[in-house]
Amino acid sequence: MFDEEAEAMVTATGIAPGSEMTAQMEQVEERNVSGVLHIASIFASHMVLQRNKPIAVFGALAADCAGMEVVAEIHDFDGSLIAQEHAYSSQNVVNGFSQWRVMLPAQPEGGPYTLRIVAGNDAIEFDDVLIGEVWLAGGQSNMELELRNSEHADEALEDCADPLLRFYNVPKTGVINRNAENTSSWQESSPENSGVMSAVAYYFARKLRSELDPDLPVGIVDCYIGGTSISCWMSEDALNSSDAGRDYLTRYQRAIAGKTQQQFELETSEWQSQMDAWNAAVETVRQTNPNATSSELSEQCGTCPWPPPLTPTSQWRPCGPFHAMLERIMPYSLAGFLWYQGEEDEQYSGSYRELLGMMIGEWRALWSENLPFLIVQLPQWINGKTAADGNDPMRWPVLREAQWDAAQSIDNVYAICTIDCGEYDNIHPLDKRTPGERLANCALRQIYGMDRVPVHGPTVLGFRCDPNGRVRLFFRYAHGLHFEGTTPGGGDDDDFDGQLPTLVRVPEHSGFELAGSDGMFHPATAAIFVDCDIDDLVNSRVNVVDYNATEFGIPINSRSIGTITLATPDVPEPVAMRYAWRSWGPAPLFNDDGLPAQPFRLDLTDHTSPVESAEPVTPDGTAD
Repeated sequence: MFDEEAEAMVTATGIAPGSEMTAQMEQVEERNVSGVLHIASIFASHMVLQRNKPIAVFGALAADCAGMEVVAEIHDFDGSLIAQEHAYSSQNVVNGFSQWRVMLPAQPEGGPYTLRIVAGNDAIEFDDVLIGEVWLAGGQSNMELELRNSEHADEALEDCADPLLRFYNVPKTGVINRNAENTSSWQESSPENSGVMSAVAYYFARKLRSELDPDLPVGIVDCYIGGTSISCWMSEDALNSSDAGRDYLTRYQRAIAGKTQQQFELETSEWQSQMDAWNAAVETVRQTNPNATSSELSEQCGTCPWPPPLTPTSQWRPCGPFHAMLERIMPYSLAGFLWYQGEEDEQYSGSYRELLGMMIGEWRALWSENLPFLIVQLPQWINGKTAADGNDPMRWPVLREAQWDAAQSIDNVYAICTIDCGEYDNIHPLDKRTPGERLANCALRQIYGMDRVPVHGPTVLGFRCDPNGRVRLFFRYAHGLHFEGTTPGGGDDDDFDGQLPTLVRVPEHSGFELAGSDGMFHPATAAIFVDCDIDDLVNSRVNVVDYNATEFGIPINSRSIGTITLATPDVPEPVAMRYAWRSWGPAPLFNDDGLPAQPFRLDLTDHTSPVESAEPVTPDGTAD
């Protein structure tokens, strides 16, 4: 019998369709072991090492070799020495091993090289090693969705051969699986290899390859599991440091309480049989109807048997992948992190922002570096039955707000908006090129300093309310501000799109809503005014909601300021407004870079300092 706590554990996501999961396999030889020397499995021939910062090389020695010297060397193709450094393994022995870490001096991009590690009489060499940019791609099923299963997969795979684009798939597991690690490897991008790479990460890496130096290698470390909550990627210490984190641990402990190992094994075996049967049924349906929706699949195949049972070895338990995956590759030198996750935490959306900030802090502490953290803000999605019942739980807007707030309030964290993406009744949208390339554009501008790359959609700067109940919103990054379509995918909206000018939207299609003192939101008519400049902003006593307007290197008056006026007779005295504040709904506001406005909400009674009280602005856009 389900109680409220147990029902809350049910996930909406699961594993990305067709994703390659770590499976049991015959025992294979230890590939990174020579005598007493053990090297972390992420080190392998064909790997990419991070340029322009110290290169961490790490592993372990047998217990009786604690304190022994370990030497790491990089050699050129002719055997000449490029770099060398040494360290001594720890005197502390944990689980029969003494840990060591050598920090090789920073190197520019180049290769192929040989990386050689020596401890006493034992040595291991890796060849065809490149030095370039390395990013870790983390999260759950939408990061996990593989290139072979994404939109236009055949075309992408035909054109993916690139010896300077390489990837490493961390084995997906909830407990350390050395056998799986021994079969893992770095691979070059090719039609034969790249099908099992994260589609989002592939398009990110491909864009970097095309925009940066053509001789610059790019490596991706794929580290994700579909259906994982944010708690899976944090340590017990981190989760125990907050009420929200402790709640995840408490729910898990309740789920496994009183069960024997035999029960865990039986439950897992039964679930796997059900999941295999369901996947087979889905595959049969898709052979005749490739575009079957989630609702149609459920009608014909039954409800997906998800979530799997929680066990002490489950990939989906709190902290499991953190220990079995992330810690196994930490601190492999990186340029930064990519993060696409949050769907699994829908039930606990109110605490997501706190945990996201904690996780970012913990990851950076593990790497001892304030690494860039790039977030994919969740796209549109709603379950078909939920939509048909007219019951939007409105949790995804809270998750999106949490992700956006993290990017605005945490140093060196950025988010891309994908509110124009998503598929109705499909939590795994197949277009992964759009989020992948937007992540790349974000990195190109914010991390690599390419100011010409557009990354900002229209962003609200302030508002003004007039006595007639109208609300005027002021936007920056509003060049070419216009309405385009309504919800992702068009459909009937395409016909509507040609019926009105691109500067006006009727209430049902604007995405804007106003609420009065009763708290009830009503759709509002939205009209864009294009002839607005900085004088309009200063003279209108606008209530500022964005005090960081110049932080991105673009003074607020150096590009056009756009305005939108909202009104509805249902709300004569508005006290709150919101835009695109639905799991699935109209979100038609764009600029001429083709970038959407992110969802937002405003308290219109929050009368902050007006613009004219800020620092005077000179004609060239700088503070006086």
